[in-house]
Amino acid sequence: MACDLPVALVMRIRVSGINTAPRYDKRAYAEYRLFTAVAPYVHGIRSVDVVLRQDSHARRQFLCTVIVHLHGSDHVKTQARAVHPIAAIDRAADRAAWLVGRRVGQDFSLKASAFSS
Repeated sequence: MACDLPVALVMRIRVSGINTAPRYDKRAYAEYRLFTAVAPYVHGIRSVDVVLRQDSHARRQFLCTVIVHLHGSDHVKTQARAVHPIAAIDRAADRAAWLVGRRVGQDFSLKASAFSS
């Protein structure tokens, strides 16, 4: 007897910090933000690495680095800086989604589709 249940897609999101471990709230926000940003492309993504650190060279700004590992050996990497860690995460997530969309050949915007009628 065959089971007709849908296959669950798994996309791992790893959040870490270089010079300090991100607190639970920032870790949870980064996981949520990256998932929602790249969710339209989940079929083409194996995992996502997010590294958040405070950049001592850039006037105490935060640097968020995102690496999206696509199926095969391809990947997309981007970085964003901001005075607040949440802003750095937001910018990096938006850039990562845009780059992944270009790489997999889909032009999809969560903001555009959420507000269209």
